[in-house]
Amino acid sequence: MKKRLLTTLLTATLVLGTATATAPSVYAADTGTITVNSTQKNATYTAYRIFDATVADTTTNNGAVSYTIPSGKETAYLADETFLSLFDTVKNGDTTYVTKKSDASDTAIAEWAKTIVTTAGLSEETKTTETSTDGVETLSVGYGYYYVATTATNGSTVMVTSASPNATIQEKNNEPTWGDDGGKTVDDSNNTYAVGDTITYTLNYTNATFYSSGDKVYQYVVADTVGSGISLNTDSFKVYVNGTELTKSDTAAKNTYQLTESSTSGFSLTIPWAATNTASNNVGDADDFYYNPISTIKVVYTGVLKSGATEGSTDSDTNKNKATINPNTKKDDNGKTVNVYDGKITIKKVDGTDTSKTLAGAEFVLKNSKGEYLNYTDKDNVEWTTDQASATTYTTGSDGTVEISGLDEGTYTLVETKAPAGYNLLKDGTSVTLSKSSDTSNDTLLVTSEVKNNKGSELPSTGGLGTTIFYTVGSLLVLGAGLVMVARRRLRD
Repeated sequence: MKKRLLTTLLTATLVLGTATATAPSVYAADTGTITVNSTQKNATYTAYRIFDATVADTTTNNGAVSYTIPSGKETAYLADETFLSLFDTVKNGDTTYVTKKSDASDTAIAEWAKTIVTTAGLSEETKTTETSTDGVETLSVGYGYYYVATTATNGSTVMVTSASPNATIQEKNNEPTWGDDGGKTVDDSNNTYAVGDTITYTLNYTNATFYSSGDKVYQYVVADTVGSGISLNTDSFKVYVNGTELTKSDTAAKNTYQLTESSTSGFSLTIPWAATNTASNNVGDADDFYYNPISTIKVVYTGVLKSGATEGSTDSDTNKNKATINPNTKKDDNGKTVNVYDGKITIKKVDGTDTSKTLAGAEFVLKNSKGEYLNYTDKDNVEWTTDQASATTYTTGSDGTVEISGLDEGTYTLVETKAPAGYNLLKDGTSVTLSKSSDTSNDTLLVTSEVKNNKGSELPSTGGLGTTIFYTVGSLLVLGAGLVMVARRRLRD
């Protein structure tokens, strides 16, 4: 990126010098610079020479300077009624000197300078495009009075200055934005958490400028609203400008911020950007800004996911945070929104043979991939324990279901600890995976796991088949003995 030049803006900017018939009329060899501060990335800056200039002493800040109409443009200038209303002219040979009329305003001269480029057919002297974010561009030009056109927001605020030899102007056409790399993020790549987890939010506003559509920026206001499913940690704020951490203070000053926050509704954070609210009247004055022409604002803070959060992969106002950053008192930033998510497992206990029959009274505990068991006795804090006896027990109701809410994405195991009456206890656990889904019609953060149980087999008991066999065999033996006795009697007879 081009090196920032230490430049001096002559007080002749807009206040055009007094004509002198003896001033030299050689211009081409005199080379100066125009440094543009607070440039917008990807914007192009083009310099048009409105008047030629000669300077009596370029080594001092108060050298005498005179202005003349560019060669070959006298006819176009003198035919322009606005030019004639703003300037007096004195002709000396082929050179026409100009001086500002006492009642001509700086604003009127700036607007005229923009229009004369077209009406007089002036050619661009040089141009450059901002390719980085350092906020400074330098144009090499001949001595003169210049209109610098910009593609930033259509150049509605006119930039004019006298490069005699050097000048600095402030780009006022840019607009503060989040920037290409800006936005709002959380510390989990899939934005999923369990109830009680701490969420780290980061705001990156990468295009904080000196001006907003021509107005001096004296402060930036960061506001964030949080959904009812999130509680802010009000002592967690860290604020940075260009990597330097600011200090919370009740007094507005450089490297400070002022904060008003609520754990339930959000916060408002003000960063002072300049020592005063009004801009300097000196065109090239860098003013009393505290930071660089293009700066980055970073705000980091934390919140906690509450039990009131809405489960599933669908965006919900309950789980949403929206941040806006506005200059001064504006409120038109569309902002950046981030949603967080948590999951839920629904256990559905059914008969192994007839799945339409649901089973009440089955008891489960939940195990995570680390072999730990869920302890959810505090409704706002999911905890895990290695002691299964301390785990929270979930019992299926009359419809055969029970829900386990507030879970982060991951793979879990449902461990049955008590079977429904008349059914055998499951030997193996049932695996369930929760994951953030882009297809909310098949939301894999909301999983229903159908768990089947089989009835127990009836074992032999008193009065059952064994006794019946005993009675039958006994009867047959008695009958056989009777037949033998009858046969013997007949033989005796």
